[in-house]
Amino acid sequence: MDNVVDVDEEGNQQKLSANSTPYQTQECVLYGSIFVKNVPDLERRLAGLCDPGCEEFYEHEMSFSLRTSSTSDVKTDIKLRRRFRTEHQIQNYWQLKYIGVPEPDQKCPTIVRKEISSLVHSQDMMTYAKSLGLRMDYEYITQGKLWTKGNIKILHSTLTRTLRAGTYDSSSLKSMSDSALVEISISLPESAEYMPAAKSLRDFADQLMPLVNMEKIDYWKKMFSTPAAPARR
Repeated sequence: MDNVVDVDEEGNQQKLSANSTPYQTQECVLYGSIFVKNVPDLERRLAGLCDPGCEEFYEHEMSFSLRTSSTSDVKTDIKLRRRFRTEHQIQNYWQLKYIGVPEPDQKCPTIVRKEISSLVHSQDMMTYAKSLGLRMDYEYITQGKLWTKGNIKILHSTLTRTLRAGTYDSSSLKSMSDSALVEISISLPESAEYMPAAKSLRDFADQLMPLVNMEKIDYWKKMFSTPAAPARR
């Protein structure tokens, strides 16, 4: 593969490898929740801790799974996300996100998992998803704000669900909870050592207490657990 030529501020040319910025396929993440009525307090805390400004988002997300016949107990988790109630052309662009099984590292203070995101354009995303062998598990609408602190991303959002699949008018949407979901994460190259980033993320999360208690939630134990057989009488 050809090298990439970069020019620094003094006009000197430097040859950089095309792999000098590795693709980020690793993610450290923590989850928490806060009552909606207390979100303004969280935003004031974030305004003091984070980079200036934040970005609002309003998105439609669908979660799919792919089970293989050889490993029926393990499923691949795929997220599809698009901007909600925006221009028609933009709605045809979807973020396709693969989420791997978390690393079984009990000493790590955060969840560490493989994560690959791509941008997909399709006017019929459901047909495309079915052609890949994906099965939709659930869908919801998320609305909130994105903040940053260096390479740390902080999202807080409220979730609503539709009462009728495929129908997203206001009368069909219902709030899922009186709490907002809080997620903080760092993306890393695949070969990078994740422990320093995980500790940095944990240190930042502790600054949000007592408003939010960010946790390393063992969600995958429920996702991949096999139901126990009923006891014999």
